[in-house]
Amino acid sequence: MKLFKKPMKYFNNLYKFVVYRKSKRLLRKVYDIHSYRFHSPELVYQAFLHTSGIKTPNDRNSSYERLEFLGDAVLELAVTKYLFDTYPELPEGDLTKMRSKLVNKITLSKISKQLGFSRLLKISKGAEKDNIRNLNSILSDIYESFIGALYLDGSWKEANKFISNTLLSKHEILIPSPDIQNYKGQLFEYCQHNNINNPEFVVTNTDGPAHEINFEVSIYLNNKFYSSGLAKTKKYAEQIAAKKALNKLKSENWE
Repeated sequence: MKLFKKPMKYFNNLYKFVVYRKSKRLLRKVYDIHSYRFHSPELVYQAFLHTSGIKTPNDRNSSYERLEFLGDAVLELAVTKYLFDTYPELPEGDLTKMRSKLVNKITLSKISKQLGFSRLLKISKGAEKDNIRNLNSILSDIYESFIGALYLDGSWKEANKFISNTLLSKHEILIPSPDIQNYKGQLFEYCQHNNINNPEFVVTNTDGPAHEINFEVSIYLNNKFYSSGLAKTKKYAEQIAAKKALNKLKSENWE
């Protein structure tokens, strides 16, 4: 057995060296997409390594799957915290709907493709023929595995920054739920149907630093205060206020 120890050690070291060289080449491409400078290039290589691209047997843990597991948890926490802070007056049910629309595989795969992650994926020739590079499930997985790599190499701050820039900054476009976004329109329709003067939406207060402003929007009916909403964007503050006004009008039997 001793005769095989040195050759095995040599091939293991050679494999690590090859992975390191490939990692450095991959890093240059990653830096064109995201500016964070990794301390461990091997983490980046692992984040984009599909199981089909593993050269050595019994080394499944070197693929992106474990990083994807970690990144999935980091992503859910980041999105949950953002929605919780941004919409303080929305109930748990609405926040859950919004989160599910942000972290589903279709949404994440679109962002992954826009970032160019599909081109960085390391797969076998057979997998290339099967076109797994463009599967939504694979693209969403490597978005999460990259988050996992960022979290391990740069901590929560870097992972959250990436999520904010690539996903959360687009959340108003990515959440088309009429239950969440249409309250203002429903309020106008309700007022017109019941011969009530159109509501007036007024920004009554703003506070917080420039990069994190909170908007308070109040609704007036017949020049009298009726309801208000608070959120990190004017649009959603209006929706919250409109939802409250609708519920209040219906409870007062305006129908």
